[in-house]
Amino acid sequence: MKKVVPFLFAGLLFVLVACDNTQETTGVVQPVTKVEEKEEYDPFIEGNRNILRMEDEDIQLFLKRYGWNTEKKESGLYIEVLETGSGETFKEGDEVQLDYVTQLLDGEVVYSSKEDGVKKFKVDKSEEVAGLHEAVKYLRHGARARIVLPSYLAYGVAGDGNKIKGRKSLAMTIEISD
Repeated sequence: MKKVVPFLFAGLLFVLVACDNTQETTGVVQPVTKVEEKEEYDPFIEGNRNILRMEDEDIQLFLKRYGWNTEKKESGLYIEVLETGSGETFKEGDEVQLDYVTQLLDGEVVYSSKEDGVKKFKVDKSEEVAGLHEAVKYLRHGARARIVLPSYLAYGVAGDGNKIKGRKSLAMTIEISD
């Protein structure tokens, strides 16, 4: 047993040294940091960039075709406020009820509150698409707006499993009701 103890101690010491997250450079111990990433060509990243460029071109064509005068937000959301409404803008947790028409960029109407009923949801606290949550934060009670959601702010790569296929941008006309 006395012969095994030094080997166990040496093994434990080896494990502790091997797990050390520091590296020595120029006599100063520095924590290990992420390896500097070089800008390498990645076909998947480049492919996604091309898809986003084509999607934005489709959005621009839609806006021109229908004469929508939208402002593009940093996230990629396009919004045109038609009526400002009154009161404070909506914030996280507020209840929102709205009438809407949702269409694809080819003009096909896929959902509307006339057929499907009004949308009721809590801002940033429900299963609605991210772009709709963002859009209502620019609006007040009684406001009307047009919005265009790039696919990544709508149903993404998967679509909604019903009428909207993956990677489809959506155009919506919404009206906040009380």
